[in-house]
Amino acid sequence: MSEFVPFDENLKEILADFLRGSGYVGSDYSYYAFICWFEKGEYRVTNDVLYLRAYVDDGVYYWPPLVKAGSSVTVEEAVLALPDDACFAFCTDKFVADTYGGYYVYTHRDWAEYIYKAGDFISLSGKRYHAKRNHIARFESSYKVSFDALCEGDLDDVARFESDWLAAREFDDKAEESAKREHEIVRGWLNAALRGELFCDILRADGKIAGIAIGEIDSAGVGIEMYEKADTSFEGVYSYLANAFAKKHFSECEYINRQEDMGLEGLRKSKLSYYPEFLLEKYILKPAKHVSDCYAERTGRFFEKDTQKVKLSRDKYEFRVLGDEDFDTVYGFLEGEREQLKNKLFFLNYTPEELHGVLKCGGMSGAFFNGELVATCAYDTDKEYGDKLAEICGEKEGRQYYEFGGIMTARKMRGLGISGALCEEVLRRAKENLSPAVLCAVVQFDNSPSLNNLAKLGFRAVTTKPEREYTFTYLTRTI
Repeated sequence: MSEFVPFDENLKEILADFLRGSGYVGSDYSYYAFICWFEKGEYRVTNDVLYLRAYVDDGVYYWPPLVKAGSSVTVEEAVLALPDDACFAFCTDKFVADTYGGYYVYTHRDWAEYIYKAGDFISLSGKRYHAKRNHIARFESSYKVSFDALCEGDLDDVARFESDWLAAREFDDKAEESAKREHEIVRGWLNAALRGELFCDILRADGKIAGIAIGEIDSAGVGIEMYEKADTSFEGVYSYLANAFAKKHFSECEYINRQEDMGLEGLRKSKLSYYPEFLLEKYILKPAKHVSDCYAERTGRFFEKDTQKVKLSRDKYEFRVLGDEDFDTVYGFLEGEREQLKNKLFFLNYTPEELHGVLKCGGMSGAFFNGELVATCAYDTDKEYGDKLAEICGEKEGRQYYEFGGIMTARKMRGLGISGALCEEVLRRAKENLSPAVLCAVVQFDNSPSLNNLAKLGFRAVTTKPEREYTFTYLTRTI
């Protein structure tokens, strides 16, 4: 397997080769629109797969592997070739759906790219684009307009335009740093346009630069506009610039990608006003087993953005009632997961006799992901133990008690909402089969995650008592 090497000029052709025939409409595999922004990035090509990774904020993030069109290698297989603790960024819904399992998934509205139907964006036909057509007509009638490809003689004028545009804005320290980085990137884009690798057009009104647009058509056939700046003292300038650039370069494309809005309210409003065909949502995936070290888990932020954790959709896993024939699978699962707990007192496994009893009474259910047992939960109908729990809890009304427990989730699947959904299912079955009764959960007194989760399920702590070397909190819920 080849080694990772730093992003370089050779990557341009490699990306173009892998994108060809992919049908991908995002911009994150475009060398100029996206890749060149990363100062610490590496790539590797092996077995029809292109791997990209970059050092960002709190660690190393991989792009979803890009598989060459027509290859027998699947994206899932390509992912398996990476380290188990690999983190992914710039992921689409499809990648998440294909590889989901064992990841915490984060998203933010600011990361979504705006994808437009090229025909609609260029024609601006229909009532909803009435204002855009008026802006363009007003601009054309108000000024003597020229719209020409960048040439060497334009560079001084472009530099002055850029300088004036920046001077008119107020930046905080971080925004100013970003603006300087963009200035460096734009110089590279201008040189690429002069070499014929990008489109760059200069809009002049009455002989003065009124706007600049830069873009490309990637090898997947998508028109990407990565740069658009204009002097708003010219009325209607942005509407004219966007439409003229698309009309000149993207008329043969099916889609135009105008990238994200970066959370800027004005830019968001502007991009929405062109009625995108859809927003290409982007996600970050981090392995669940590293959630305690997860930057977003601690702060709720990724790449300076507040994030939302995404749960695993219910159609990705199934529930089954477990029987005694599942004893080996269940016992092995519980023992294996308990071994990975930092505090093994947080889960005391059933004895073989106890587990056989729970399985035979049909009180245990399991959640399965891709055929693998990934979570368990149970109620125990052992009346003798139930009477003991009633006594411990100080029951005075003569109600029947049953234990609610056996809650375990595979380490790689925690935080995805599976355990909560399974517990709700077991509670539903317990109510059907045991009601009226009281369910009692027995939890190590300092096991805060379990105590909090049981509280969400409607359990309330009744008492905390020592038992041999343990101290248990007893929680109950009436069904």
